[in-house]
Amino acid sequence: MQSDLYSVLGNETRAKLIICLSQKPKNVSELIKNCGLSQSAVSQHLTKLKKAKIVTTKKQGKEIYYSLRYRKALDIAKGMAYLQRSVK
Repeated sequence: MQSDLYSVLGNETRAKLIICLSQKPKNVSELIKNCGLSQSAVSQHLTKLKKAKIVTTKKQGKEIYYSLRYRKALDIAKGMAYLQRSVK
């Protein structure tokens, strides 16, 4: 499980989703719009983040809202994004 966690947090797209979720819970449509990702990418990566217990869900009517379970994940995601920019 620990290596899975590193793999999940080390992905640039998932880091972007974590940063997008840092302000408030969002549904898939909001993440597509705000993060500039395709629907399939958002769904695929949210599944991995949920499986790793980094995000949690809450159903409101027909919509499912995703939020960060751990604020530390945001620090890690920001660090990964910074390192990614620095290496390029």
